[in-house]
Amino acid sequence: MDIGNIQGLLNQVATINKKNAEILDATGGRFNMFRICGVNHYENTHSSILAELLNPQGSHSLKNQFLDAFLETIGKDFALKDFDTANATVHTEYVTDNGRIDILIKDHKKNAIIIENKIYACDQHEQLKRYDSSAKKYFEHYQIYYLTLFGREASEQSAGKAQYCTISYAETIIQWLDKCIALAVRLPLVRETLIQYSNHIKQLTDQDMNNKNEEEITSLLAKFHDLKAIQSIYFNYHKIFYQIAKDYFNPKMKEYAQKKELEYSYENSDKDHISFCLRKKNWKENFYISFEFEKGKGYYYGIFNGNEHQLSDENRKKLREKLQERFNSEIQEAALWPYYEYIPRLSIETWESDVRDSKKFFEDCKQRIETLLNVIEELGL
Repeated sequence: MDIGNIQGLLNQVATINKKNAEILDATGGRFNMFRICGVNHYENTHSSILAELLNPQGSHSLKNQFLDAFLETIGKDFALKDFDTANATVHTEYVTDNGRIDILIKDHKKNAIIIENKIYACDQHEQLKRYDSSAKKYFEHYQIYYLTLFGREASEQSAGKAQYCTISYAETIIQWLDKCIALAVRLPLVRETLIQYSNHIKQLTDQDMNNKNEEEITSLLAKFHDLKAIQSIYFNYHKIFYQIAKDYFNPKMKEYAQKKELEYSYENSDKDHISFCLRKKNWKENFYISFEFEKGKGYYYGIFNGNEHQLSDENRKKLREKLQERFNSEIQEAALWPYYEYIPRLSIETWESDVRDSKKFFEDCKQRIETLLNVIEELGL
């Protein structure tokens, strides 16, 4: 296998990517106001966009067609058969006696659709249980949907025995937006806005490689005379992330850990994450500051208790109270995690821009670590 052949292949693929990126620039594919304005991990902003589209009285002027398309996309999971979409009202941050509902859609028959929108934020304490309790008081029939990037389940402490369905941006919302785009074919401004929002969601969920790219690259690979070179690239692709972490992230984090008198342990990395943990020898109990990834759930960080010598109930309570005070909100916890919070997954773009080409990812991790270190120090754990 000739390394020169591999380099030549990579250069040809890069040329195709660059050419199609220029085409996207010219057609507005890269000019995306949602991305430019930072509509990324802010649930409230996404909730406002979704609510406006779902609202029969929305400025899109298509009445209940988008709402009907949404229910059609959900399909068999939607159990409110007599829901009146034509006369439905849509609310964001709807205040109940048990908290604020991200998106509430209700009709005059006392039917309700409740959407809890989670992109990277963690579940609040007994959140879905509280919404379920409120819904039982005010509605005859209702259904709760838990919306996340990839359709993960709510935490056990949040949901309890409350019945809910999972939906995702990666599938449900993109499929629904495709239907909305078709419905808005005669409304250019609405149609183009929907296309940009759909493209933005695809970027957030790593689905933004266009069909033209795929076809051209596949055609190039099929004609390439050295199939072993292609096979070698394929088999070694996942190792690239380890190498970038080793060369660009680990040295910075090791240096930072030494300054803070912390033990740094790198665990693994992949397209979505870099997993690692830190601890001090003089911490009295067996816990770590840890960054971990779990398939089906996502990327998160927090304070992890080792399987032995759990934090005492008293220290766990103090930690929870201090972190709630620091973040001014309910915090997420689990049996082995006195505190954790979901954070954005890494993407191909962020591996390039934030890990390899800058210190942004390192600085983001460092800021999160500093906050936890300050709390641990204040409590004397």
